[in-house]
Amino acid sequence: MSKKFIGQPVMPKELSEGALGIDSHCPWNLTRREWNWPPYRYRISLKKWRKLLARAKRGDSEAGWQVADMYGDGCKDRSGKIIVKRSPIQSARWFRSAAEQGCAPAQNTLGVLLSDGEGVGKNVGEALLWLKKAFHAKESCAAQNIAITYRQIGQLRTAVKWFQKSVEAGDGDALVQLGIHLFWGKGARKDSKAAVRCFRAATKSNNISEVGRDDAFFLLGLAHYQGAGVKKSVSKATQLLRRANKDSDNPSASRLLRKLQIKQLA
Repeated sequence: MSKKFIGQPVMPKELSEGALGIDSHCPWNLTRREWNWPPYRYRISLKKWRKLLARAKRGDSEAGWQVADMYGDGCKDRSGKIIVKRSPIQSARWFRSAAEQGCAPAQNTLGVLLSDGEGVGKNVGEALLWLKKAFHAKESCAAQNIAITYRQIGQLRTAVKWFQKSVEAGDGDALVQLGIHLFWGKGARKDSKAAVRCFRAATKSNNISEVGRDDAFFLLGLAHYQGAGVKKSVSKATQLLRRANKDSDNPSASRLLRKLQIKQLA
């Protein structure tokens, strides 16, 4: 039987991923956010709206894309009067119209709507068709949306291939997602060191959302905490987690920081 000697430091056990709120089957959920964007953020006069709508009805795909976007959020004039009532169904209808006329951003958005079933019947096959059209038209975020769509239907190897395409195109947010698949071995051989390289590159990327950069810092912190692909260091992990949560808007980093504080006090 093992015996503790007086004065021997007792190292606390590492918290399991389950205790940290990490679903190892779907670890990408760590990067999910519940966005509650306020409606009616756009401002437009009734006169300008009528002109824009008329252009869209004449077949101007760029105007159609703008009309779709405005139906998606709704619009008010400067006095606060509603000019365009929010309508996901009308938004999807106009995105489809613009997509059929060759507007790549509309093709990308229509693909996302079809994948999620927002304002239109869910149809993953058609979603991928439109997303791939957008990709071939050089729409920058289409590859990552294709990857996410394949991931949603469980085709993880194909998802990883599309995340790699997105990374090759310079998408920093895709670096984070590719790193997640490598870190947990989902759809790719598990490679913690390669994952850490992805996360580090993402923190320095010039083409990444601030949310994505924060997620990269969080995942680096997790790697340091676990000693996976990098030297184990709770102090370095804490530093990175605080950076990830600098605006108090990264729930995963906040949760892990609280767990570490409780553990250190125990």
